[in-house]
Amino acid sequence: MKRIAEGACLLAFMVAAAGAEPQVGIVTFTVDNVTEAFFDQRMPAFFAREIPGTIFGQTQPITGAPGDMTWDDVRSLAAHGWEFGAHGYTHAYALSKASDEVLEMELGVPAAQIYVQTGIYPITFASPNGDYDARVLERARFYYKAHFRGWGNDGINRFDQTDHWHIYREQVPNTKSVEEVCADIERAGREGYWLVYMWHRVVDEPTYEYENSVAQFEGVLDCADRLRDEGIIRLMTARDALEVVPHTPRSPEPFPVQP
Repeated sequence: MKRIAEGACLLAFMVAAAGAEPQVGIVTFTVDNVTEAFFDQRMPAFFAREIPGTIFGQTQPITGAPGDMTWDDVRSLAAHGWEFGAHGYTHAYALSKASDEVLEMELGVPAAQIYVQTGIYPITFASPNGDYDARVLERARFYYKAHFRGWGNDGINRFDQTDHWHIYREQVPNTKSVEEVCADIERAGREGYWLVYMWHRVVDEPTYEYENSVAQFEGVLDCADRLRDEGIIRLMTARDALEVVPHTPRSPEPFPVQP
């Protein structure tokens, strides 16, 4: 059923490319969590619905120690249509303030580890804690093809205005109802832009902004699943979306760029 729906989305995209109607928008779910608990308890919800996405993970904890994801977990993602993107090595430094040596470690080590362990070279990078500047991006270009911000613009990226080194993401807001988030997702599909959402922790009762309730999490995934099957949105990994959304370099701006 999912493959038929994906075929319908592809057909809609081809028709749009011919100029008959606006392009179908894209939604990408990203996860910033490399704990075994999240992998075991929450990732199956994506897998069961055949929803693709991208985990941005620091690689230092991926050792098989109790509580952390393992490289076997990471290697299993591809079979479910998921990508593993780089999120630094330790996640312990503000990269804009790091020494050149530390910056090189945080950028280069995860790229090498992911490739050696999975056979898939990571092309996407999300700066830890959303902290970066011009120096960080200049060096990141040596290893990666795109950089994802920690927040901004409600996660909205226009097809004709997206710089691949300043891609907006937004935490799924726990102050919104499932219906409100679903409406935002549907709007992305109908208005034809790329919406990048982020999950950190899913718990019974959220206590701060980077936590979402189990009910909201599952409700949003059900919504995305339905809208994809109806051909209203396309669900893609960050890597795949970069092949669809053109790189539109923007004029240099002063740093820091985060609001």
